[in-house]
Amino acid sequence: MNVGIQIQTLRRKRNITQETLAAEMGVTVGAVSKWENSATMPDILMLCSLADYFHVTTDELLGRSHKRSFVVCDDAAFIRNTLKKLLEKEGYSCAGLAEDGTQLRSILDKNIPDILLLDIHLGTENGLELLREVKCRNLPTKVIMVTADHSEECTQSAISYGADAYVTKPFTEKHILHALETLQL
Repeated sequence: MNVGIQIQTLRRKRNITQETLAAEMGVTVGAVSKWENSATMPDILMLCSLADYFHVTTDELLGRSHKRSFVVCDDAAFIRNTLKKLLEKEGYSCAGLAEDGTQLRSILDKNIPDILLLDIHLGTENGLELLREVKCRNLPTKVIMVTADHSEECTQSAISYGADAYVTKPFTEKHILHALETLQL
């Protein structure tokens, strides 16, 4: 765990000087320099302030990685597998694949994924009703609707039920990645 390297890396990514960071945090430039050289560490309250300032979690600031998890619920196996491969390539871990609401409920009873990719038309089930169920559970899970339904009515319903993003089929890798970026996980 090298907090100093993390602070320095984040500071440089934002293209700011030690002086600017020191001013923002209300500390001396020497304090920032000592953090970055690993001579000292910020206290716990300062770690929280730094994490907020850089828009990262304290775990990320401490160099601890949290692998984000996902669940895909789609009645087409090739869509489930395509999305699984794409998200795993991006560093996410698969918490489950479901082809219907029963399987999705079972997965959600055991896991709380960061992301749920959910189809609207799941054979005999309505993905919008499943979306409503997921949102009623008050999970921190972000939901991306992935559907072939291009209608304005369906889009509006998904948004009103709490969908965090909406991607229409056929989709490209770029469409899914853009939806993930908008979630700011």
